[in-house]
Amino acid sequence: MAIKKHISEIADSAYKSDLSFDVITFECAVPDKKNVTAFTAALQSHSTHPIASSVLKFLSPIILSDYKVEKFEEIPGHGIKGFVDGHEVIIGNIAWMKSYDFYYDESLDHVNEKVVIVMIDDRYTGCFFITETTA
Repeated sequence: MAIKKHISEIADSAYKSDLSFDVITFECAVPDKKNVTAFTAALQSHSTHPIASSVLKFLSPIILSDYKVEKFEEIPGHGIKGFVDGHEVIIGNIAWMKSYDFYYDESLDHVNEKVVIVMIDDRYTGCFFITETTA
């Protein structure tokens, strides 16, 4: 429980501090990269977290009105989830994905950068590697 509290405190501090984030790269794990990035952008556009802003800057622009986002939830310390055009999209940290017991590339557990995983319809579809910077 202490770990969850610590992760949550780190995430909450990102809202209140001079921290900012830069996306290093995105690795898509499925052939349909266009939909993965579009669904990711549509859902991230509803978030106020600084990581969401950096992901949106990194991705190609989309026309948000082309995508219907429903049941959006922001889970502090973990990520966001909702439905985009009827597909369940969950975007968040590795700890949260483990709590869902989703399959993902476990080599991600050993990287130095922050990792944000994208799941669509209970399937690992890719991840962002992110670095923390000061504003």
